[in-house]
Amino acid sequence: MPWAKSGDGIDIYYEAHGLEEAAAPCLVFAHGAGGNATSWFQQVPAFAASHRIAVFDHRGFARSICPAEQQSAAHFEDDLATVMDAVGMDRATIVCQSMGGWTGVRAAVNRRDRVEAVFLANTPGAIRNDVTVANMVQMAERLAAAGGLVNRAYSEEFGARNPVGALLYRQISAYNTQARPNIRDDSVYVSPEQVKATGVPFHMLSSDLDPLFPPDVLQSVAADIDAPMTHIKGAGHSTYFEMPDEFNAALRAFLGR
Repeated sequence: MPWAKSGDGIDIYYEAHGLEEAAAPCLVFAHGAGGNATSWFQQVPAFAASHRIAVFDHRGFARSICPAEQQSAAHFEDDLATVMDAVGMDRATIVCQSMGGWTGVRAAVNRRDRVEAVFLANTPGAIRNDVTVANMVQMAERLAAAGGLVNRAYSEEFGARNPVGALLYRQISAYNTQARPNIRDDSVYVSPEQVKATGVPFHMLSSDLDPLFPPDVLQSVAADIDAPMTHIKGAGHSTYFEMPDEFNAALRAFLGR
């Protein structure tokens, strides 16, 4: 299995899939705090015939072993560039779920030359406005009341209609035994103005059953950065996992813009 060494010495696990042609369009999938590279098993086959693809474990997650004190989101964009270098990608569209949005947004702002576009799914990423600040406070309270992230990461409806899928989600998440991601420090955030200044195309996806980043929160960010938005009905926080066909269709439409 391949690992790429980050600038501060962390071995980042990654996988390359899809086309091998250097000229093929590139996708990098950045998972959330409940997932890892394995989470994208419903997206990789859907895009492998048309794109070069990279998936990876964020530092501290699953196979990317990292001390807790080095798990700041401030490293995420450099880790992304490390993975892209390892698979030979100059530029890519970054597909982000939840915590992965910190990777995509920070890369767009700080590593503009590597980012073709950013697809933000169920996440505002590292973009801060008054609405997201208030939501982060409320989210901490909701997670504490629910007993942790895995109990909010997918909707109750999904767990009821697809208990096999819900079990698989929990099993994938269980590999993240050492994950302690720090996405709350003021230093990891950027403003909507910084995002707009990049000129990078963004697209926002929300779902009506998401208790962590509800549609109104994401709509406020989309409006601030002038990004179009897709809304999915019937999904919770992990639309990519709960309703992969709808998620993939929204991503495909964005790629074909």
